[in-house]
Amino acid sequence: METNQYMEMFLDESHEHLQSLNDGLLGLEDNAEDLSILNEIFRNAHTLKGMSATMGYNKIAELTHEMEDVLDALRKEQIKIREDIIDTLFKCVDSLEQMIDNVANGDPEDLIDVSDLVSKLSAILSGKTVAPDAAAPAAAAAAPAAAAPAAPAAGALDLTDTERSVIKEAQSTGMRGVHLTVTLAESCLLKSARSYMVMNALDEIGEVIKSIPAAEELEQEKFDRSFEVILITPAEEAAVQEAVMNISEVEKAETDIIDPDAKPAPAPAPAPAPAQPAAAPAANAPAQPATTSAAANAPADHKPAAAAKPAATAASGGAAGGKKSHASQSVRVDIDKLDTLMNLMGELVVNKVRLEQIGQTHRLSELTETLEQMDRVTTDLQNIVMKVRMVPVSQVFNRFPRMVRDVTKELNKEINLTIEGEDTELDRTVIDEIGDPIMHLLRNSLDHGVEMPDDRVAKGKPRVGEVGLIARHEGNNVVIMVTDDGKGIDADVIRKKAVEKGLFSQEEVDKMDDADAVRIIFLPGFSTAEKISDISGRGVGMDVVRSKIESLSGHVDVETHVNEGSVFKIKLPLTLAIIQAMLVKVQEEVYAIPLGSIDSTINIQPEEIKTIQNREVIVLRGEIIPIIRMEQTLFVPHVKDSDETFVVVVHAGEAKAGLVVDKLIGQQEIVIKTLGNLFMGLKMFSGATVLGDGRVALILDVATMLQ
Repeated sequence: METNQYMEMFLDESHEHLQSLNDGLLGLEDNAEDLSILNEIFRNAHTLKGMSATMGYNKIAELTHEMEDVLDALRKEQIKIREDIIDTLFKCVDSLEQMIDNVANGDPEDLIDVSDLVSKLSAILSGKTVAPDAAAPAAAAAAPAAAAPAAPAAGALDLTDTERSVIKEAQSTGMRGVHLTVTLAESCLLKSARSYMVMNALDEIGEVIKSIPAAEELEQEKFDRSFEVILITPAEEAAVQEAVMNISEVEKAETDIIDPDAKPAPAPAPAPAPAQPAAAPAANAPAQPATTSAAANAPADHKPAAAAKPAATAASGGAAGGKKSHASQSVRVDIDKLDTLMNLMGELVVNKVRLEQIGQTHRLSELTETLEQMDRVTTDLQNIVMKVRMVPVSQVFNRFPRMVRDVTKELNKEINLTIEGEDTELDRTVIDEIGDPIMHLLRNSLDHGVEMPDDRVAKGKPRVGEVGLIARHEGNNVVIMVTDDGKGIDADVIRKKAVEKGLFSQEEVDKMDDADAVRIIFLPGFSTAEKISDISGRGVGMDVVRSKIESLSGHVDVETHVNEGSVFKIKLPLTLAIIQAMLVKVQEEVYAIPLGSIDSTINIQPEEIKTIQNREVIVLRGEIIPIIRMEQTLFVPHVKDSDETFVVVVHAGEAKAGLVVDKLIGQQEIVIKTLGNLFMGLKMFSGATVLGDGRVALILDVATMLQ
């Protein structure tokens, strides 16, 4: 089957299912009694397993299959929900995400070793408590087995003198040597993984001293369906059988006690020991066709997964039935196609403006009337294209509850995350870029903002800290806020650190008000962390956040109050493709200033410009505003003196300035074009646009100019 054509769909849907698994597990952690959450998690795991198996990704299918078994046992209340189970399932989701990312990058899925997780899921199914962070001992146990000399053939018990003496010594301490023959089901896809799980299970009840074939050959699947293990254990034969039969896709587990004094002799595969019928671990299991009583336990243990299939089909069918009408109304579109559509829309806008200029120049009334109709159509078309590109910020926000949970546990804090406005929509290109800045701001609040529970109680605060993630529209912008009710940022501490790091002199920081002092945190290399942690505090945080947001034509600021908390506010444009701008003239050059950055435009006389502390300013409605002479700043050649002087008052966050220009051409819709790699160093410009007459005008980056 040719799978390439389905790859994009597989990757997209896999990430959706992984996100749903993350959300479901978070919900299950808060409400363990809610069966509907468990059913939804089970459906997602079941669907992901089916998709992976269809695409030929057997390792992913293997892990999701084991997850499905555990989830089904939880649904049927065969095992109770515990913290270690939730943690293990979370780790499974993380591993699945890494495996799918590997597939997306063209790497093999099995770069991630999930055998430890698979064995932990098997242990959970058998009713054991697992320690998710503990290193699996199986690898260490397998090492001596790998080094052991390989036997001539499976079925022949040939022990070295050293191995016999080890077994004899073990017997003297009340332990026994057990010869175990394991047979896997014919349908088993991942024999090496199953053999590893067997070794891991045996390592928990004893010590493996040899495998036939050797461990290396087992890992490379150089065996048919059966292999043998020599084990020293205090456990009874029945317990050894039970440990192995609890692993799915194991068909038989046959055991006999080793007599270290017996002479080695090649023999056929051992027949079932007489004691086996009495040793069957699941006497009350439904009878199944089997060759030994231990084998009868395999279908019984594996039954939840088998029985789950019709249930899952029915459940997912119901879900599909509920969503059918919605699914049939939507189409997946590659983002590159949307970018092409937006570029074509931009060309249409440019040509429309050009036609308007031709109509005005030649006074063609019929053309003007037609253009008015065309203007309405292109505006509607533009709005639709923009809406198609818009996606809810929930696509970014939904990854954070899991991150907050993990970081909170790591820091031993108690923090509640509140999310508001996740339906707020942003341009897809902006959405793809804002995840990391928000992630850093959240980590900063979790690590540095919210205090330890005991410290909060001592301050008279609730023990549980509150962190908020809020999105909302403000005009043609989207505002995203990260809030916390923690200790806030002390302006005096920031001043002191800034002087220590040589960023400012003592005199300079003394002149700053608290708000300006706190904004020092956005300068490169500034960090107040007393020690470096994995959460934040490496000194490369807030300046990177600011740079990323400003590269998206946005702005980031902070409001804070000591012992009350902080609010980090990100302001972003709805889209980066087509914007309203004011065209201005500086000598013979035309520039575009985004309308969202403009406060007002005024006509002034030269004598209205004053000089304060060697800096030119104007006074506008009682406010002192510094001015920037664009002719000098942009190095525009001086051609002639203008009769009038215009000032465009612009802002970026709290900062304001007046841009002195020679002429105001007017407001116009412009299409932003990137400058390309050749002009990447021109920080004062955010792009360029093609005007109606075919000329190119540079778009001013107001935020950079006001720094």
